Amino acid sequence: MEWGRITRFLESARLAFARERDLWTSAEFEDREEVRLVSANGRRSYSVSLEQHVEAVNDEQTLYASVLIHSYAIAEAAAARKLGVDSRTFSGIEDWGERLLEANAKGWDRVADGRAGLVEVAVVRNAFAHGTHLIGRQGQSRLARAGAPGRNAASRVTLSYDQVCLFRARLRSLLNAAAVEKTVDVSDA
Repeated sequence: MEWGRITRFLESARLAFARERDLWTSAEFEDREEVRLVSANGRRSYSVSLEQHVEAVNDEQTLYASVLIHSYAIAEAAAARKLGVDSRTFSGIEDWGERLLEANAKGWDRVADGRAGLVEVAVVRNAFAHGTHLIGRQGQSRLARAGAPGRNAASRVTLSYDQVCLFRARLRSLLNAAAVEKTVDVSDA
């Protein structure tokens, strides 16, 4: 249920962003630079120039990062529930992924792109979750230890639609291999 909800959020947000972008880029105004959009919600209001608004809905990478961070959190929480432990005891996806697979007598070969693929998911997720958008030295070391394609420390991380779908598929593959689907519905794409 939760996994499917996030999938629907991703796809619906992409549709909404595209419609909003098309609406405002096709609208004709005498002076586009003077147009401001205002949203009022109770005591809070928000005002933005048309240019800044269109720029915001063009920033799909923030949407993708949010979806990746949330998907990772769902997977990690499901792993903790399945294993009956506090997720704060985990030391990375290498740890909780291994514990999940061992508990189900499975190996990394049952997971899409294996351990290396999931470590890449975690390192990219961390780059966004910690607000740096960069691979740190620790991330570079994790990738190397896992046998993942190398990324240099301090290299900038970007996230596309195809990548977020691939990363979510890897997480879902781990959960499915470890029979976690009863804890979190990962049958939805």
